[in-house]
This record gives sequence, structure tokens and C-alpha cells, in this order.
Amino acid sequence: MYSLHFDPDLWGPVDPHTFYSERFTTKRHAMAWIPFGAGLRNCVGMRFALIEIKILLVRLLKTYSFIECGDRTHQSIKKLREGFVIAPKELIIQLKHRYNDE
Repeated sequence: MYSLHFDPDLWGPVDPHTFYSERFTTKRHAMAWIPFGAGLRNCVGMRFALIEIKILLVRLLKTYSFIECGDRTHQSIKKLREGFVIAPKELIIQLKHRYNDE
């Protein structure tokens, strides 16, 4: 990793050991700068964050039930936004605590 990040052929013509902010404006190969690693030695924090998100979703689904709000829910789902993924602009639902005796 060290030899890749300080390779003069990749990061030249200025010495790679000195800070030169303009060097990051040049288009380079995507794997020339790997601050958190790649492949099997990927960032441990990223894997930890994904596991935490999954645990959060499980606890949310275990504790609450999703209840639709009638026509308001169906109208909100019909308005879609296209970006990286296709998703509704808003989602109107209610959460009800599963262990509430009321």
C-alpha cells in the first residue's frame, strides 16, 4: 500500500512525499489511491457499519409494525423519484409498537 501511494510514476512530477493539493485534480486509475484498502483487506469499519445497519433494521421490524394510512399511503407511493435508485418521493406510514396492549 505504501509503495502504491508514494509511487513517483503515479503521483509525479512533484515529489510524492510532499503535499501538493493540485495532484488530486488529475484523473488517475481508480485503484491508485486506496485509503481504506480493497479486496479482502477492506476497511473493517465499513463491514462493521453494514452489520450495525442490519441489526438496526431487525430490531426495528421486531419492535414495530408498519400500518398503512389508507389512500394517503397509496398516493405517496405513486409519485416516484428517479436517481441512483427508483424510490417514492415520500412514504406515509404509521409505526405501531408490537408489544403495546392498547
